[in-house]
Amino acid sequence: MKKLKNKVFWVIFSLLTVFTFIIFTTSITRTYIERRNSISERLTKIPRTFEDISRHIPSRPEQNDDSRRIFLDSKIYTVLLDDNGNYEGVINHTNNDNFNEEYVKSIANKIINNHKEKFYIGNLYTDKYSYSFTSYNTLIIIDNTELNSILVSNLISTILLFIICEIIILIITNLITNWIITPVKNSFEKQKTFVADASHELKTPLSVMIASSDAYFNDKNDKWVKNIKNEAERMTKLVTELLDLAKTEQEQEIIMEEKNISDIIESSILTFESLFYDNKIKLKYDITPDIKMICNENLIIELISILTDNAIKHCEEKGKVFVNLYQKNKQIILEVKNKGLPIKKEDEEKIFERFYKVDTSRNRNSNNYGLGLAIAKNIVERHNGEIKAYSNDGYTTFKVTWNQK
Repeated sequence: MKKLKNKVFWVIFSLLTVFTFIIFTTSITRTYIERRNSISERLTKIPRTFEDISRHIPSRPEQNDDSRRIFLDSKIYTVLLDDNGNYEGVINHTNNDNFNEEYVKSIANKIINNHKEKFYIGNLYTDKYSYSFTSYNTLIIIDNTELNSILVSNLISTILLFIICEIIILIITNLITNWIITPVKNSFEKQKTFVADASHELKTPLSVMIASSDAYFNDKNDKWVKNIKNEAERMTKLVTELLDLAKTEQEQEIIMEEKNISDIIESSILTFESLFYDNKIKLKYDITPDIKMICNENLIIELISILTDNAIKHCEEKGKVFVNLYQKNKQIILEVKNKGLPIKKEDEEKIFERFYKVDTSRNRNSNNYGLGLAIAKNIVERHNGEIKAYSNDGYTTFKVTWNQK
């Protein structure tokens, strides 16, 4: 179970992490591309924008000549080159009061001496400058310093946000994993309990049979043979119920046909008349005639047999058992009532569990293994119905409801 939980956890966590990573990576990449395209556009358009200025400027333009400035959100310089491609002058296109021509000149000379490309943008996270040599004998330089800071800051913020999202994903994944695993875990625990209870029920008669066999060989008393026979019958009943339970839990399709369920139930309960008589219990039934339902006849017979047998076993001496079948709106309702000890509120759901017994002492004389009601519940659910049990006014009622289309 622990391995399954870990697998489910890591699958969900990995999927959510990959999805989140793609979103954040896409966002970062998109921002970077937009910034790069913006710089590329400026390096391409500025030479045309300032063509007339470049052609008519004096050899050493004065830096305080505001006619040559155009206010942009980046520091952009147009470096004028002489016929030999050397530095001649610079035009500051941005509103930069801290303009330092010597600093720009040093940058320009470094680019002139070391450049390998005429158009260069570089890595916007690390490269401080982007530039372009134009056909107007000029060099356009864009200062990326502020952009570097903005992109790095955005990257750090994105990484921090991603880490926060991963913590949230971790919590959500854990919750989802627990939600998915809980039914499996409950089913696994029930299966373990089922195996343990079945082993216990089988082990006891086997032990009695072995002990009785040993005793018979010692004194040849027939009572030991009777013990073996009784325990063998108990084991046969248990194995039969286990097989019936397994059949009702199988996912394979069962044959369903429209049947007169009124006739099926009436004929089924009448087979118990002798058992009612032997136990001095009165049977009363009220069955609405000609109720039709899509069902499997054999399973419905088994269902009414289980409920009727259960009612007889738990009915008080000289008590009464009522079986009612009727229609209400679009529902078919079957009720089996018996007068006797009530079912506790906390046991109303548990009695349909495999091997569950209200009597925890597991009275062997009852020859009851707690499988009948589990089989009944499976039969009802295979017919898209619902079964519940409750006690009221001294009567215990098992109510089956089938919704009809």
